[in-house]
Amino acid sequence: MAPLEPWEKVLVAEDFLDTDHGQIACEQCHGGNPGNKTKKGAHEGFDAHPSINNPEGACGECHEDIVSTAKDSLHATLSTFPTILKTRSDMSKWHEIDKARAGHCFSCHTSCGGCHVSRPKFAKKGFVNGHIFKKRSDPFNQCTACHGSRVGNEYYGTRGQGDVHVSKYDMDCVSCHDATEMHAAGPAGLKGRYHLPEMVNCEDCHKDLQYGSVRDHNIHIGKVQCQVCHSQTYVNCYSCHTGMDSEGLRYFQNEKEVEGMKIGFNYDKEEPNTTNEFILVRHEPSDLEVFDFYVKDAFTNFGNTPTWKRTSPHNIQRKTWQTANCNNCHGNRDLFLSKNDLLSYEIEANSKVVVPDDKIPQKRKNVTPIAIDTSKVKSNMVVDAAWLHKNLGKVKVIDARNPGLYAKGHIEGAVNLDPLKSGLRYSWDDDNPMQLVSDDKLHEILGSKGLKADDHIVVYDKSGKDAGFILWVLDYAGAKNISYVNGGIEALHEEGLHTTDHETKVKATTFGGKVNKNATASNAFVRKNLDANNAIIIDARVIQQAKGLSKHGAAERAGRIPGSVNLTLGSLYMDDGILKSPEELLWMLKKNGITPDKTIVTTCNTGQLAGAAYFMFSYLGFEDVRVHDASWVSWCAVD
Repeated sequence: MAPLEPWEKVLVAEDFLDTDHGQIACEQCHGGNPGNKTKKGAHEGFDAHPSINNPEGACGECHEDIVSTAKDSLHATLSTFPTILKTRSDMSKWHEIDKARAGHCFSCHTSCGGCHVSRPKFAKKGFVNGHIFKKRSDPFNQCTACHGSRVGNEYYGTRGQGDVHVSKYDMDCVSCHDATEMHAAGPAGLKGRYHLPEMVNCEDCHKDLQYGSVRDHNIHIGKVQCQVCHSQTYVNCYSCHTGMDSEGLRYFQNEKEVEGMKIGFNYDKEEPNTTNEFILVRHEPSDLEVFDFYVKDAFTNFGNTPTWKRTSPHNIQRKTWQTANCNNCHGNRDLFLSKNDLLSYEIEANSKVVVPDDKIPQKRKNVTPIAIDTSKVKSNMVVDAAWLHKNLGKVKVIDARNPGLYAKGHIEGAVNLDPLKSGLRYSWDDDNPMQLVSDDKLHEILGSKGLKADDHIVVYDKSGKDAGFILWVLDYAGAKNISYVNGGIEALHEEGLHTTDHETKVKATTFGGKVNKNATASNAFVRKNLDANNAIIIDARVIQQAKGLSKHGAAERAGRIPGSVNLTLGSLYMDDGILKSPEELLWMLKKNGITPDKTIVTTCNTGQLAGAAYFMFSYLGFEDVRVHDASWVSWCAVD
């Protein structure tokens, strides 16, 4: 999340003075000495974070009942974290372990102010609305400012299609996680957050489903966690390591993140909120060496607690790939956690979570397969790392990551072509910002990278989305044979391809392609096709932008093109650049009314996400696909 502007962080709005809190003298909450006329003297004893340091005195004077429990809530204390950490620890080293934990893992906690007036401390602080207190937390600047990398990305569609609760019903975080849960005190010795009695459950709203009209509810309730059927893929994190740099700044980093989905056995049926046999599990970043910088061999009891733990993805859809056909789950070994999914040092820890072959629900007979036509899929447009390794000398390779990552290490022979810094689009100060440069200039740039239209050009990046944009540019420019590397740089590393930090030297040439003008769409084309039955405008932005809840900094207003269909780019690419099967992708598109017989116009804020979406539609066999050049920024400047 982008930081707030400095003036936004500190400016107290004049409207604040008309609120209930505005009637209270500053020093009543913050302390200080208002009688002193100097800045230094007036701020003597001033507390910038009174709800953290003195919740009873600052907030409890008026909100005594709330503060009496909220000060001990999981948001305020993170009490379950040390509880779980202790199960793995050599307790003779707990003092050093706890110091490391406090330095690295306690910054996520928040207080009354972090939910009701400012961004939390973890999110770099600052007033959300000029010091005006809000009863309902801001989902962007407060809730997902902290819970963004997983929950926010899932809910608003940076990863996957987003959550139906927001896309269809406009529900924010507080719609489910209300004050009863958020202000609840975590009882002493609380084993984990799912043990909190006030924790929200699907069944709080969706009651008595076993008696409804859906047969599968009756079959699965009490056996399978709701999210097993109704979630999409989610992120799994691996091997967090902590340390301190030469300036004394603490840092942590994960080794890798992988988007996927795994079903495991419910290892903790003592939880008051579930007795299901099967649950979704997510790999957390716990590591034997997470605190090695501070204390060696800290986790001698690592096997006591699973590293594949119950998860509740915030990406619910009524219809998912799992609900599309019984045998997408039944008999699908890859969907269930196995020993092969475990790192060597975590086998014991997950012994109760792993699902053996003989415990996987058997494939169901007499189930009609899903009828998905994949005959038009252009399979040659996606290659795997092994193929590239074998054919490296026969193709031209583009690294679509930013120049900094390219310089640190890229596949030998690859040239760098970054979507933002390679001059492929006009700059923001041009008359046509973010539109593709002239055809001649585009050919010149591609030729300068040693590329010809007749070459087989293969593109990789990290997450797929930058590579997809470059592949659209190549297709527009007239390249005849283009391919995407499934899994990107991580897959190439695992395949063992050599990397180098030396820039690839190439000889400039003439690209020579015939420009495909039908790969773009102007504002006029979009306007003409708004009501066309055979055309669909696909808005590839995240849900909050498509709904007009937030906007791109360069856009004149928030909103979306009338009649457009919001299909986030995250629904087409997974985080690690691995693509879901064509069958699953085509099923998902068909579910949203998007079929290959239609003209598809992809749009976003500036055309970058739209370009990446273009490639995926082309790969899946859609014949008439066009990118709305410069997209919403251009549209709302003239419409």
